[in-house]
Amino acid sequence: MRISKRNSNIINLIVFQIFSFLFLHVIYSLEKGYSALDFNLLIDLFKDQSVLLGLMILNTILIFMVKKFSYYLTILLSTVISVICFIQFLSSFNKTILFYDLFYIVVAFFFIMIWKLELAEAIYNPNYDFRAIRPSGLRKAEVLLADKSGRMVTATIMNWTKESIFVSLENGAEISGEVQVEIQYQKIKFLFKANIVTESMSGVGLKVIEEKKASTLNWFDFYDIISDRGIFPINV
Repeated sequence: MRISKRNSNIINLIVFQIFSFLFLHVIYSLEKGYSALDFNLLIDLFKDQSVLLGLMILNTILIFMVKKFSYYLTILLSTVISVICFIQFLSSFNKTILFYDLFYIVVAFFFIMIWKLELAEAIYNPNYDFRAIRPSGLRKAEVLLADKSGRMVTATIMNWTKESIFVSLENGAEISGEVQVEIQYQKIKFLFKANIVTESMSGVGLKVIEEKKASTLNWFDFYDIISDRGIFPINV
C-alpha cells in the first residue's frame, strides 16, 4: 500500500522516537552527574545502546510506512527505555529520574494509544475480499468520486470508520488528490469532500474532510444512519 499523504499522528510519533533516545541521554546524564549538553556522553550512548538505536531507526521507518508491526515495536521500545530509566534510578536513588521515568511512561502510553487508533482507520485496512464467492463491502450504496479536473469514477465502499473510508474503484480506474464524493443510498444523496491518503491495487483510502454543517447530508450523517441500522464492515 502506498501512502500518498501522511497526517500529524505519523510525524508526531516519529518525533517521539527521537525524543525517546534523547530522553535516555538525559537520564544517563542525571545518573552520572554530567551535563546533558555533553555530546561526548551522547556519542558514548550511541555506542553502548547501538542495538536499541538500530531498532528505533527501524521503527521510525516502519512508522513512516504505516506498518502495523510498528505498534508492537513501539510498545517494546518504550518498555525497554522505561525499564532502563528505572534501573538508573535504583543505582542512584535520584528521585528526579523516577519522576522523569513516570512522565515518560504516561507520554508513551498516550502515543501508543493514538497510534493504535490511527492504524485501525479504514484507510489502512482495505478489507478487500478477492474471492468471488462472497462479495463484501457496502454494495447497496452507489459511490461516485470526482477530482478537481472533473474526472469521475464509480466505487464500492469496502471498509469504513467514523472519519475514513476505503473504496474499491471500478474497472481499475485511477484517481488522486482531493475528491468530491457522492453517495446514493436508498434514494438519499450524501455529498462531502475527502483526501485520497492511501492507494493500493484494490482501491484507495479516503480521509473525510470535516466541513461546516451544510444544508446537504454528508458522510457523518451517512455513517450515523448505517450505524443506527446495525450495518458495520465485514472482516475478511
